[in-house]
Amino acid sequence: MPTPARPPDDELLEPAAQAQGTVLFARLLKHMRLRQLQLLVALQQSGSVVKAAALLHMSQSAATQSLAEMERILGISLFDRHARGLRPTLAGHTLVDTARGILAALEESAESLAAIRRGARAALRLGTTPAASLSVLSPLLSEFYEKHADLHIDVHEDTGERLLPQLFKGGVDAVFCRKPALLPASFVFKALQEDRPVVIASIHHTLAGRPDLSLQALKDSRWVFPTAHLAVRDIFEREVLTALPDALRVPISTVSLAIFSRFLNKPDAVALMPQSVTPGMPLGSSLSQLSVQLKSPLAPLGVVFHKDQAPALLGQMLRRWRR
Repeated sequence: MPTPARPPDDELLEPAAQAQGTVLFARLLKHMRLRQLQLLVALQQSGSVVKAAALLHMSQSAATQSLAEMERILGISLFDRHARGLRPTLAGHTLVDTARGILAALEESAESLAAIRRGARAALRLGTTPAASLSVLSPLLSEFYEKHADLHIDVHEDTGERLLPQLFKGGVDAVFCRKPALLPASFVFKALQEDRPVVIASIHHTLAGRPDLSLQALKDSRWVFPTAHLAVRDIFEREVLTALPDALRVPISTVSLAIFSRFLNKPDAVALMPQSVTPGMPLGSSLSQLSVQLKSPLAPLGVVFHKDQAPALLGQMLRRWRR
């Protein structure tokens, strides 16, 4: 594979003359093609020019030349060549991540455009966390859609840490989530529902149905740990581990309700969860909420949006919340 060449002489600017980031951005705008973004992702996935070319229905030589052109434009290697194929460099990983985001955004836009072509009057792009999805957005959309069946609504579920940057960059119109600690001045949070931490266990747990339990009563139980960076994980470490420093644990950490439900079917397993996600769990049939009162509150659930640029549809939707 050819060694990456230097960028054209008329594009070379010293950092003192112009910020390198600005120079590279200008080169990307001028030279980069969507097909090359697809190639970057395919190369990272397959680790092989041959496989990537086959995936994109292009010749191996065309794929090789396209990669060399990108490296020439940027003046940096994007992939290391080794005996088994290709491995992204640090620069390669950075550009591949960006390429994935661009292609995903284009795919979402295509879905919205297709819906508009089919007759949808407008489109709304929403992000939501699992807790907000179950307790806020799902009932809100169900009621709203009955009155606005001619709309196209894209909903993407992820963590708040991943969704909020998309909102700030204009990738979604609003994010339903827990109240963030900080927001840019141009964005606001509207609280829609209070929440609190609860302890969930199997209906066969020895403490199921007993009143006024303390955390100490759970010293022989095995805990399914909340995933790091979630609000309940902070409460777990601050309150549960303070009361039970030697707490037994199930060797898994997850945000999947299906996995939570499966592991909580074990008679001695318990988990600390937001009450807002319990509508998505089989409470009463196979699982039970234990009567443990925790002191730490959870931030309310609601929606974040741009205070001056929020779509009118979002305002209409929020006005229907528990009217």
